[in-house]
Amino acid sequence: MGKRRLLIGLSEAIKKYGAEKTCFPRPRYVPEGSCEWCGGIISNKRRTSCCCPECSQKFQTATSAVMYANSGSAGGYRNHIFRRDNYTCQKCGTFHAQINENAIPLPTTDGELDLHHKMPVSQGGTDDPENLVTWCRGCHRKWHREHGV
Repeated sequence: MGKRRLLIGLSEAIKKYGAEKTCFPRPRYVPEGSCEWCGGIISNKRRTSCCCPECSQKFQTATSAVMYANSGSAGGYRNHIFRRDNYTCQKCGTFHAQINENAIPLPTTDGELDLHHKMPVSQGGTDDPENLVTWCRGCHRKWHREHGV
């Protein structure tokens, strides 16, 4: 197995492959008009994601690593591919979004997801979004063990 190369950053991926192929909207796991933290009804029309400052603070804290990563780092690009694949392993089908104290999925990984290059970098594969797929760590490790790549 060769030395691992770092994934390109989001801003570089946008320049190289285009925003339409690299940027995906944040999934929403509750109906419009419901709080993304507690699931309650948002009665204040000026609020769009959370029903109150407390829920907003909890939501921002839980997803802040994603927001910082989206500024241009490899983590930002990685997270956009996770978004595209709905935080679900495309090999075994297991959903890996973080679940909060109210049993609501959050638009961030539970830490068990990896990006897999369909064509390995060592064989000429690129960071093109069409060459990237979301796999859970177990499926990813198993594939690399079996293929020796």
